[in-house]
Amino acid sequence: MAGTTGSYTNAAQFRAVYEEDTMKKLTLLIAAPALFALAACDSQREEIAEEQDDVAEAEAEVMDAHAGMAEERSELAEERADVAEARGDDVTAAEMEEEAREMEQHANELENSADEI
Repeated sequence: MAGTTGSYTNAAQFRAVYEEDTMKKLTLLIAAPALFALAACDSQREEIAEEQDDVAEAEAEVMDAHAGMAEERSELAEERADVAEARGDDVTAAEMEEEAREMEQHANELENSADEI
């Protein structure tokens, strides 16, 4: 008969059932906000994780863009080397070719770093 609205044989039985029902209600009142808080924490953690993934993706895109710029600078240095060579300036042509190789290597390193993110 515990927890029902039926008749009770004595006041002690009524009190025991009443206290049990009251304790259940109090437990629910106390536990419910805690459960909501835990659920909110999980949601917040998930949101933070998603934001961190977005940041990592953006960093990779920036690195790819820098790699693209380095590749373009490499091509520019190669063109300058061609111009210097056409003018007969072998020293400048060699310097520009070296710069082109360094820029190409830098571009490759940036691309590899972006791929690792």
